[in-house]
Amino acid sequence: MELDKRILEIRRESSSDEVGDQERFRRVELTKIEMMSQGSAVRATLDANTKPLMKIAQDLKNRQISRIVMVGCGDSWISGYGVRHVAEKYLKAVCEPYEAFDFYKYGLDVINSETLVIGLSSSGKTEPVIYGLKESVKLGAYAIGCSNTENSPLMKEFPGALLIKATRGGWPTQSSTAAMALKIALIASVAETKGIDVDNLRNAILELPTQIDEVAQSFYANAKTLGKKLARSELILLTGAGPHYAPASFGAAKLKELAPIHSYAFPLEEYHHYRTQKKGDPMFIIAPDSKSHSRAYETAIMSQACKGFCIALVPKGESQISKIADVVWEMPKVEIETAPVIYSIPLHLFGYHIAIERDALGLGAPILGGRIDT
Repeated sequence: MELDKRILEIRRESSSDEVGDQERFRRVELTKIEMMSQGSAVRATLDANTKPLMKIAQDLKNRQISRIVMVGCGDSWISGYGVRHVAEKYLKAVCEPYEAFDFYKYGLDVINSETLVIGLSSSGKTEPVIYGLKESVKLGAYAIGCSNTENSPLMKEFPGALLIKATRGGWPTQSSTAAMALKIALIASVAETKGIDVDNLRNAILELPTQIDEVAQSFYANAKTLGKKLARSELILLTGAGPHYAPASFGAAKLKELAPIHSYAFPLEEYHHYRTQKKGDPMFIIAPDSKSHSRAYETAIMSQACKGFCIALVPKGESQISKIADVVWEMPKVEIETAPVIYSIPLHLFGYHIAIERDALGLGAPILGGRIDT
């Protein structure tokens, strides 16, 4: 009886994947509002945390940091991949994005006084995040709670607290990009206090809000066009290397949440170790920088060879991938440290537009041939 009751409770959740579900589309429209105001959310978040960042940086000034753990669930967890490279580059410490449940259950054995643990939860009440941080503090770690929700447990119970000035009435967009921007600012503050030159990083952070707004405006129509073209797709793949796995994962999440279709993100190299893409499968390749460019180029070649449909997000002026991809979105040239934030924006837009286009066609969740009716 308890099992049946729990199943019924889950099935009565507010939104569903059904065609035209009103609650889902209420959240879809809220997502549109939030995704188009991400620049403002990032700016407000950075402005609001000047003093808290200084306080945390002073706390950590003379503390040895050998390991950084970024804890969260869903997009909160994925945001850690977007800033991992920045943390390791500037703080010279191993940085690991750790899914919160896994961290709490399996990741505490190597936590000590040289560990910095950063927990992110929009509600500030996600239990695995809070449990993991509490146990980390007992083991001597310095813990920082990050949340959209002021006075939430995550903001009150740990040595550091950072408030993300973003809303999340729809599915995560600005709450994720503002969180990444704030984590980058945190890294800059801690590194600067330790005598590390962060001038270039500071400049990149300052440019972020304007760059986000410009990309959101300039790619809105492109995303709508592509959403219309791919509206009948039931599976979309996304890939990127290093920190660019984060925008790929955000893009996949929006497709699953808004559209709602099957979508998978994976690190770029993994494309080459399986028969990943089938004929006709659309795939986004996120390739912002020179470090992974040659492998991204080879991926685009293989995509064409298997007769997939390739959409490439590349910096303006890139010439190799652009010649062979089916669709090319030329992005502004930005620093590698902030590229995961900027390259997430068009994928948010695409998730929104494909949801609208599928609704216009009367399409809900995919119905695959192998599905078992229940």
